[in-house]
Parts: sequence; C-alpha cells; structure tokens
Amino acid sequence: MPDRPRRLTHDPKRLAAITAGVGVVLTAAASWSTARVDANSEHRLLVQQTKQAAAVLSTAILVLEEPLSTALSIQAAAGRAGDRAAFTRFMSTYVGTGKPFVSASLWTRQGDRVSQLATTGATPALTTTSPAGRSYALHAFEVKSPSVRQVTAGGQPRIAWALADPGSGLAVYAESALPADRHAPVARDSAYANLDYAIYLGPRATDAALSTTDVDPSSLPLRGDTARESIPLGDTTLILVATPNEHLGSTQSRWLPLGLLLGGLLLTAIAAIAARRLLRDRSDAEADAATITALFEQVETLYAQQRDLFERLQRALLPHGLPAIPALESASQYVAGAQGTEIGGDWYSLVALDEHRFGFVVGDVSGRGVDTVAVMAQARFTVRAYLLDGQSPATALEKCSHQFDISTDGHLTTVITGVGDVRTGEVTMANAGHLPPFLLDGEIRPVDVPPGRPLGTGPAHYDETTIAMPPGSTLFCFTDGLVERRGESIDVGLDRLAATLSRAGERSVAELVTHAVDTLRNPDAPDDIAALALRWEGPR
Repeated sequence: MPDRPRRLTHDPKRLAAITAGVGVVLTAAASWSTARVDANSEHRLLVQQTKQAAAVLSTAILVLEEPLSTALSIQAAAGRAGDRAAFTRFMSTYVGTGKPFVSASLWTRQGDRVSQLATTGATPALTTTSPAGRSYALHAFEVKSPSVRQVTAGGQPRIAWALADPGSGLAVYAESALPADRHAPVARDSAYANLDYAIYLGPRATDAALSTTDVDPSSLPLRGDTARESIPLGDTTLILVATPNEHLGSTQSRWLPLGLLLGGLLLTAIAAIAARRLLRDRSDAEADAATITALFEQVETLYAQQRDLFERLQRALLPHGLPAIPALESASQYVAGAQGTEIGGDWYSLVALDEHRFGFVVGDVSGRGVDTVAVMAQARFTVRAYLLDGQSPATALEKCSHQFDISTDGHLTTVITGVGDVRTGEVTMANAGHLPPFLLDGEIRPVDVPPGRPLGTGPAHYDETTIAMPPGSTLFCFTDGLVERRGESIDVGLDRLAATLSRAGERSVAELVTHAVDTLRNPDAPDDIAALALRWEGPR
C-alpha cells in the first residue's frame, strides 16, 4: 500500500518553519511596537523641551525690553528739553561688557527730522545722521511695539532695538552684541544640554541663523527629528528650531527594541529546534498529541516572554531607585496587572529640586498598551520637567493640561503632585482627578487636596493644599489599582486601605509599602499598582 500523506504536524521541518515564522512575526511586532513607543516619546520630549526653551527666550526678551521702556518713561516725564543725564545714568547700568546692551541712544523726532539727543556705550551701528538710521528711526515711530533689526558694527553682528513714544516724540535705541561666530553653546548642566538649536530673526528659517550651538554652518538648516517654535519679538518674530543631540529618554528605552528583537529571535530559534527534535524521535501515532502539546507550550512561552519584555519596558520608564534626600525616608513599589501581554500607565517619581526641597508625582493613564505607555512617559517627564524648572504643583498641572487631549489620544490621565521642604515638613500639593494620599501621623486620614480635572479633558485650574507633616509622619500616595474592586464602592476600598495601614505598626517606610501592597493586591486584578511613601524624619 502506498504511504499515507503525512499531516502537517507530523513533519518536523515544516512545523519548525511555522514555529519560526510565528516567532519572527511576534518578535518583529513587539520590537516595532517598542521602537514606535520610544520614537514617539522622543519626539514628544523634544517638543516639550523646545516649548520650554521658547518660554525661556520669551522671558529673556521681556527682560531686554523692560529697561528700554523704563528709560523712555523717565525721559518722557522730563520732556525733550529735560535732564538727559537721567537717561544716561539709567541706561549706563545696562550698557557695557557682560551687560544686555553695548550701546544705547536717545532719539527725538520733529516732523520728518530725527536727531540724537544722548548716547552711552560703544558707537552705535545706526545713527540718525545716516539714511539707514533715519529710515529705521521713522519706522520705529510708526509701530506700537519695539522695532527689532539685525545690524553690523565693525564686521560684528548686533541686534538693534528701538522703542518710540509718538506722543512725546522720543525714542530709545539700543544694540545687543551677538557672538562673533554666532555660536552660543548650552552649558553641560543645563536642562537643554541635550538639544542643538538654531535661532532665526524673521518669520522664516531660511536666512543665516542669529545664534546656534556648536554646529557646522553647512549642516543648517537642522535636519532629522526637529521641533519649531515661533516667539514674538517686537514687530518681528524669532524662530527657534531644535533637534536632539542625544537620546532624550532612558538608555533602557533606547536599546530595548534591539534587545527585544535579539531575544525574540533567540527564543524563536530555540522553539523551532525544540519542536523539530521532539517530532523527529516520535512515531506518527505519538507525534500528533506531543506536537500539539509542545506547540501550545511554546506559544505560551512566547506570550510569557512578550509580557515580561513589555513589563521591562514599563519599568524602564520608571525610576530605578529613589534619590537620597536628607531627612526624608522614601520607598516605592510597582506591580503590573494580570491582563495578557498589555501594559498599563501607572507611574511614580521623586526628585530633589534643590538642597532642601523635593518634588513627587504619582499618576495613572487610562487604558493599556504601548500607546498608554507613550502617554505615561510624556506625562511623567513633562510634570517632572516643570517641577525641576521651579513651577508650583498647580502651575505644573495647568501647563500639562494643555499637552493632552482625550479626544485625540483616547487617554485620561490623573495625577497627584507636590513639593516639600525638609526643613519645615511643609508639603504643597495639587490634584488632577487622582485619589487623595493618606497622612499617617498617629492617625490615618486622607489629605483633602481638591481634585481638579484630569489631564486630557481640556485646560483647567488647580487649587493647592499645604500641610505641615509632623516629624516621623508618613505621606502615602497610590494609584487606584490598590483599592478598587469590581462592583464595589471606592469608599470601601479606601476604608480597607486605611485599616491595613493602621495594622502596619511601627514599620519602616519600605516595610509599610510592601505590607500594604501584599495585603491588598488581588493577583487576578487587571489594574497596575503604583505606591510611593514619604516619611519626614524632622528638621536637621
């Protein structure tokens, strides 16, 4: 009798090929997903840092405009024929080496005639005796805002500022020096040291840049992943173009896609070889059951590996350790939910703001998956950046509320954030729709932090609450996965947490967090858990 056709699962080579194909597809999908998360996070971080740099530039522009406005008010009060020495004395504090301006002049207009009344500092590039200077002065009297131009004095570039008061017929004219090579490197310890930038005067970034980092002029305009911001500057505009000069996120998130790809390929190869060897040594009758069992085991292993790698991605975006802050004992814990290979968006962060102050954040992004983690990374780094920039908790949340939109990204983000002082034990907090933290100071009670709108629901205003933590007291922050149960009121879960904390006794902060999470965690619950506890030891 002719041999029976062998079924697919009886052929070791074909089964190994299918296993390898499935493994390669799953590995490629996971590697692509993590690479996409990293690329999206990188661009969002770039956009956020560029917006922050633009805000710093806007502040610097106001600082430069203020002395011009003050000097004009001083001379306008004295009149054209008044004491011009007052103008010279005032502006001399802003003119000179290392100061905002290299030259300042006082102009007056009578009809179409413009003349110079006083000057201090270096010889200006434009004077009222030159046609260019006269034309520029007449233009300054016609606009309501400062008139800004780029000029050249002795071959060196300068920025010219002119602010006029048509009512008094007076104008203040000043010139700021630009670096001779137009390079203004960012300090290594600056928040923007990981950016290369180019600044252009005018509405288009097509002419030579006013100022850049140490980039080769031939590389302009900046290419690759870039972000652009327009900054009003008098009667014109500054264009800020920035690109990263290094990876903005963590090292783990940068190399995770490659590690996932190599690890997945290795697992796929092992799975394919194992399937082939198992079938090669079995008879046709035994091979059916053995092959099906082995294949399902391999698929389960791949899913377990995928979940493990996704959890590593989540943990790579969380801090690997909490910073040591004097007089503050801290502990944290993150536990992933039990829901397939999808990952959630819970996070926490603790950062030292200066010698005495610290900031903290605990948040939760709705949904699961790589897009949720991308929103989580954006929220974590954005709030952290605003706190490091000196913003109050309420201001940080108000600025963040402009960066998220549930109608476009489909995610709702709740956040509790605060700033504390280890000298006094005072902690100021603001709340974007998050569950309130608990204060343990002999009693256990939730802190009344008025909840504002979650991020993603539109711009909002947030109120702040300041509490004084007694020495030895603990602030316990958490996400809803610790207290929520399906079909149960949230108040029941909060009461359960309070009871658990009350039974903790005299434990260290780390033991307190572990006790709370181990006691309340439901192994079958889908939600992630993030917990952060801060104990103030008292003044030092």
